[in-house]
Amino acid sequence: MAGETAIPLDGEPPPAAPGGPFARVIGVMNAMGTVWIIGLMLLINADIFGRSFLSNPIAGVPELVSFSIVGIVFLQLAHTLRSGAMTRSDVLLGVLEHRAPRVRFALLAVFHLVGGLLMLMIAWKYWPSVVAAWLHPERNFMGNPGFFTIPQWPLFVLVFLGIGATAIQFFILSWNDARAAQEPVR
Repeated sequence: MAGETAIPLDGEPPPAAPGGPFARVIGVMNAMGTVWIIGLMLLINADIFGRSFLSNPIAGVPELVSFSIVGIVFLQLAHTLRSGAMTRSDVLLGVLEHRAPRVRFALLAVFHLVGGLLMLMIAWKYWPSVVAAWLHPERNFMGNPGFFTIPQWPLFVLVFLGIGATAIQFFILSWNDARAAQEPVR
């Protein structure tokens, strides 16, 4: 029929409009994670230099590294999902790609819907921890008191935002897959 888009047989449909506002938000989150990685590498190298040559390590580097790894992962999680770089087994999807592309997209729609729902459940259960860390920063910190401490609320907020963004991205993918499952095969 005229005006209908056929399902491509060589891959998934694009997850969302390339220049959409949500794509820009998760792109910025991903870029922030990348800049954070660069800053973390500089900090680790400065600490190594200080330890080795000046006998003066930088206080709190192990705490900042553990804090940073978690923050970076959740900042970049939604973009990883959007770009198709999330780890998964594609054996069944590969078989269905040529034999039953509509079934493949229907299966992906269910998979992405369940992923979004799971992320929402995680966000729901995690929210009280975010609130507690915000309201009582004196009880929610990382590090050694008297030596180096860092409040946990910024990390908790980043994790919560990353979970929320990933849930939204799962739902966008599910919607796109459901639409692709209804389109004619070329």
